[in-house]
Amino acid sequence: MKTNSNIIRKYLLPNTELFWFCYHRKFEFKKHCYRSINFFFSLMLSMLSCISVIASPNELSSRYSLHLLGSNIGEFSVTQTAENGNLIIEAITDVNINFLFSYRVKYVQKTIYNQGTLQSSQVETYKNGKLNSDFLLKLEGNSYLLVSDGDTTIINGLIAYSGSMVYFNEPKGITKIFKERNAETMWISPANEHEYIVKDIKGREINRYYYKNEILEYAEMRHAVGTIELKRITKERNND
Repeated sequence: MKTNSNIIRKYLLPNTELFWFCYHRKFEFKKHCYRSINFFFSLMLSMLSCISVIASPNELSSRYSLHLLGSNIGEFSVTQTAENGNLIIEAITDVNINFLFSYRVKYVQKTIYNQGTLQSSQVETYKNGKLNSDFLLKLEGNSYLLVSDGDTTIINGLIAYSGSMVYFNEPKGITKIFKERNAETMWISPANEHEYIVKDIKGREINRYYYKNEILEYAEMRHAVGTIELKRITKERNND
C-alpha cells in the first residue's frame, strides 16, 4: 500500500511547528519567571538598603529617678544619637520639691559633639513653668563663646568630655569633665572598678558615678539641700 508523501507532510509539519511553538512558549515562560525572580530580589535588596539607611543612627536612651532624703523628687531622661561622626545628647530633668518650700524645676539640655569635640551645648532652666535662665555654649575656632542670660564669656581650649557624656560613655582614662550647667571644669578619677569620683578645684567630692555595661547605673550628687541620688529605671524596677 502506498502512502501519499503529501499527506505525511501535511500532518507532520503542524506537529513540528506545534513542538517548536510549545518549546518557544516554555522558554519565554521561564525567561519571564527569571525576570520576575530577579526583580523580586532586587526589590528586596533595595528595601533592605533603605531600612539599613533609616536604622543607621545609633540611639541610646535611659530614664532615671531622682531621690532626696529618701523621697522621690523627680525624673531624668536622656537620649544619645550617633550618626556620621556626630553625637547628639538630649536630656530633660523634671524636679518637684515639696519640703519646707515647694517649687518645680525643669532643665532642658541639648549637646552636640563632632569627632570627639564639643560643638555646642544649650541648657534652659524653667522654674514653676517659666524660663529662668538660658545657657548657650558654642565652639568658635579653638575656643568657646559662652552666652548666659545675655552675658558673654570666652572659654579657651577644646572640650572632649562634659556632663552630658557621663550616661552612655564611661569615663575610662578621662581626667577632666566640663559641667555645662555652671561652665566649670572639674576633675574626675576612678575610685574602684566602674566607679568614679568628681571633685571641684578645691578637691571636694561633688559627684560619684557607678557604671554597669558602660552605662551609668547610679549616681550620688552633692547639693546644698542634701545628697541627690540618681537611679536608673529598669524593667525590673518598674515592676517593683
